[in-house]
Amino acid sequence: MPPIINYTDVLPFRAIAFQLLFLFMAIAIEAAVLNERINLGRKLSMQYAATVNLLSTVVGWMLFFVVEPWLPSAARQILVEYVFFGVRSVPPAVFLIGFTAFVLTFLLKLQGIEFLELLLEKTTLPVTQESNGPRKFQGRKKQLELSRNSEPNRPMAVLWANAFSFVAITVILIIRVLVDQMNPIV
Repeated sequence: MPPIINYTDVLPFRAIAFQLLFLFMAIAIEAAVLNERINLGRKLSMQYAATVNLLSTVVGWMLFFVVEPWLPSAARQILVEYVFFGVRSVPPAVFLIGFTAFVLTFLLKLQGIEFLELLLEKTTLPVTQESNGPRKFQGRKKQLELSRNSEPNRPMAVLWANAFSFVAITVILIIRVLVDQMNPIV
């Protein structure tokens, strides 16, 4: 076995960097969606998004390390190469795995937000504006917002947040694949 010369031989810095990029993107996008859809407030929506994304990342990596030894050697080699060394091609099974990850992540984030509220013993109420005056000069957008149901739909908001973050991550992965194909590693 050759000696380990430096940390790059042991630590997958590229995978760590992309994981951090995806995590920061998902937190920012999902916090904005939660703030808009559930009216949590900026600080609380950022805290919720960060907590559930860290939870889903930790659970995802734990699942990866539990499932990886059980895979056949060919699938195991492809998976490890894909995660740690980059994408050279996209097999059709990746789309099924991606959709499954989307659904499982959505369910985990939804349960995570409900658990956070239970843990914090809070019921987040939407921020409403108290106005005693007439509503005829508030503008069309405000009238549409006020005419909607006052109870925000939490599962739909989490679904939208998860969908937006997955789309952004998918775009980054597509760009990564295109750049890797244009500049092959020798």
